Amino acid sequence: MVLRQCTVCGRRFTKTEHFKRHERSHTRERPYPCTICDKAFSRSDVLFRHMKCHAQKNDKSTTANASSRRNTISEGVPPQPSQDDFNINSPGALANGPHTGIPLMQILSPSNYLSQTGNDPSQPARQSSLDVSNPFLDSSSNPGNALSMQLPGSAWTMPSPITTMNNKTSSSSHGLKQSPSQNSGEVSTFETSITSPHNPGQTPRSEIVPNQFSDSHLEWLPQPDNPSTSNFHDPFQMWLFPSLGDLDQSPDFLQTYGIPDPQQPYQDSKDLVNGRAYDPADRTKNIAKVPRERFSRVQRCWNPRPGRAHRIMPVLWREVASSPMDNLFSESPITDDFRTASNWGLDTECRVRLRDTFRTPAPSAYHSPKLQAVVDPALSSQQPANEEFPPAEILDIALGLFFRRFHPTVPFIHIATFSVRNTPAQMLFAICLVGLSILGTTGATRFVSKMFPSFLQRVCNDLSASAGCSATPTQQMVLFATGLLTLNLSVITGDKDCFNQSQMLYVSLLAMVQQNGLFAAGDGQSLDALLSEMSESDDRWKAWSRIESAKRLILGLLLCDSWFSNLLSKAPIVRSESVCVVAPCDEALFQAKSATQWQSLLRSGKSQSAPTFRIEDLHKHDMAPIGKLGYLGRSSLLALLQIQVLEAYQRLMPPDQLTIGSYIPWHVYAGDARASTLVPALLAATHTAGPLSKVDDTNCIVLWHSLCVMLLSDFRMFELAAGRHGAAPATGALESISQWSQTQAARRACVHAAQNFKLMSERRVSDNVTIHSVTALFASALVLGLYLFMVNPSSGRQGTAPVELMDADPDWAELGDMGFKDESLDPTAAERNLTTNREDEHFSLVYQFVKYGGALSLGGVAHSGGYEGARRVLLDFANLMDGISGRRLRTFTQVLHIMSDDLMNVDPAL
Repeated sequence: MVLRQCTVCGRRFTKTEHFKRHERSHTRERPYPCTICDKAFSRSDVLFRHMKCHAQKNDKSTTANASSRRNTISEGVPPQPSQDDFNINSPGALANGPHTGIPLMQILSPSNYLSQTGNDPSQPARQSSLDVSNPFLDSSSNPGNALSMQLPGSAWTMPSPITTMNNKTSSSSHGLKQSPSQNSGEVSTFETSITSPHNPGQTPRSEIVPNQFSDSHLEWLPQPDNPSTSNFHDPFQMWLFPSLGDLDQSPDFLQTYGIPDPQQPYQDSKDLVNGRAYDPADRTKNIAKVPRERFSRVQRCWNPRPGRAHRIMPVLWREVASSPMDNLFSESPITDDFRTASNWGLDTECRVRLRDTFRTPAPSAYHSPKLQAVVDPALSSQQPANEEFPPAEILDIALGLFFRRFHPTVPFIHIATFSVRNTPAQMLFAICLVGLSILGTTGATRFVSKMFPSFLQRVCNDLSASAGCSATPTQQMVLFATGLLTLNLSVITGDKDCFNQSQMLYVSLLAMVQQNGLFAAGDGQSLDALLSEMSESDDRWKAWSRIESAKRLILGLLLCDSWFSNLLSKAPIVRSESVCVVAPCDEALFQAKSATQWQSLLRSGKSQSAPTFRIEDLHKHDMAPIGKLGYLGRSSLLALLQIQVLEAYQRLMPPDQLTIGSYIPWHVYAGDARASTLVPALLAATHTAGPLSKVDDTNCIVLWHSLCVMLLSDFRMFELAAGRHGAAPATGALESISQWSQTQAARRACVHAAQNFKLMSERRVSDNVTIHSVTALFASALVLGLYLFMVNPSSGRQGTAPVELMDADPDWAELGDMGFKDESLDPTAAERNLTTNREDEHFSLVYQFVKYGGALSLGGVAHSGGYEGARRVLLDFANLMDGISGRRLRTFTQVLHIMSDDLMNVDPAL
């Protein structure tokens, strides 16, 4: 008894006819029949695996026909059938299999998935392949039939359903319904070895009513304009077939779809299943089976990893000391500088190098509307490219202005070893643009405004490219220096649009510097040990100068984060609590012009090493090491403190710019564990970097006064009162300033503001002005002017003479922390009144003004409060800023002129 079991429901039958009849009943429910055998499947993936079994059997027996089964989609070449194929007169063309319809998987699958031989070897070989005539390769081979399958013995032409919908009369002439599997946008002729009589036990797909398939829902498909010129690559097939770029043309492509390569022998996997261990020869063979081309494809999928770690601080000092360059910012060790006493050696050859690199004009989309009015496109197009670029003499003058007017504020370039010829083009062009901005002529201003946008984009691109490649630490330092100069250039130009465009450069530059660990000097090597390894004096001097330039550049980046975040009114990027930097050495050593002069200064007592410092050092009682920081070190220490103040302001104050919040910021900071140390640290800096440090450094002392003003007054409240956000919030801000003016904090803030005006007005002409000083002067003008505008004239002691704040020399030790402490916590505050006590007669007038209030005098002019006094103070500050800032941050001077009703120096567009 022969039992046959159904593969669908599991029933068993003893008779074959019963079994076949039962299977036909299942076939009606399964829409995916196999075109080779009688089996049908309810799921397309099961049919797909079933047809692969036929393909594997055919590969064993018909390896000679492998070329005709190659993937025609990936290679773009149609298979070449034999001469007997598709011949209707061939005696072996008739087949005995039933007609089961053309399944969708047969059209979507590659041609080599279809079987070429049946299960019965006595039957003639069936030929069922897709003749894909690629119109992109040979459009004249078969223009009318892109997809054709012909009946041996009878030509059975079936048009596509989409073509049928476009031409109903053509479809009715055939008297046949189209199969939904023929979803093509052109006429398709199918040719296969099937019999025309249908199997009564199986319903052909061409006889199924339209509502069972998607024939009636194909209106969304794009219709061909000319059916005669349509091809296999119609829009519908484009969405269904794999991309030509995703298919591999190598023999390894067959294994991707689970079909073995006919050129490779079939290998059984029983040994793997049984767990037999491989010997070394087997492992070698398995490794050799992987195509080498596959590794190349995988390599193209990934970006190359950098050859170094992200943090360059652990190796920075040794890399800089061992550099073959004379200067840290050089790209060639050849020192053939022709610098003379009258110029810096920027000759015609250097000008041509800069012109060829940066003469590309900036895109007009980046131009400021104001700058577009200055730069006439018609005029610039008429001028030759050679005349647009400044002459070599002008560039040399700009280079001299850079080193005389700007470089002393951030001295990080070693001038003795600096060479114009060996400096990279990007950094040299940034230096020239800064010098041209300082020059301020019409031609220089026009050239800078035209070149800045494209140069800014170039610097950003170079910085981004360095993050993904294996750039050396010295190359990274050159890029950081160029970025620092570009950020300063955005402020020196005086245009607010240039400043706004540089925000992305600021964020990416400072984030990359912090990621590389440049603010963590504890991770670096010992500088003393490195310098002691240098034997020759000349090499030791150059190595020391390169290290000193790197240290000063790091401090310049720290200063940049403090003033740029202050201008943006945003939180700084640098994490101040984790900053540890190395202080610069004596300025005389850095300005030594030769190794001999440098050695002479060392023998006289100058030290070639300097201590490290951090923000916690301000709370130490021993201030001797910090007292030797020098100008740049003291400014960096105060900038680090300013970063903490700005971070606390952004973290604790209300985020809404129109919300005033607290009138006195240090009141809010006193309740925070991290920000409560700001006032003690600032008062401790009085002896280190403040007015009691006994140093001749105007910019550093102005920065200390500015920090005091930032803790004593909410600068956002003064910006609102000045009209930064219009007239609506200005009224409420003025009311808040009126209440603030009655406190000791307000009166002490006026003392610091008046001292800033005094220091900047009495400075020497040769003294350079930093960005910190310009912003501090503007903040002092708003605080002092609006205080006089809103203070109550009747407040304070009556009958006393006005207190001079500008020409006075306050005793800061006497003032102590007055104004920085809560008056309500003082137990003796209730017993005090506005009358002068005998114990207060021994204190200075400035102390009595801060404690009790009263009228004040500025430069010998008494101010009792009101509009006239405020207007005069604002105008004095505006005139002072016009003389010291030039084009730098000219928006501040324009605001002061508008507030003082002086429209002489105001932009007409405002």
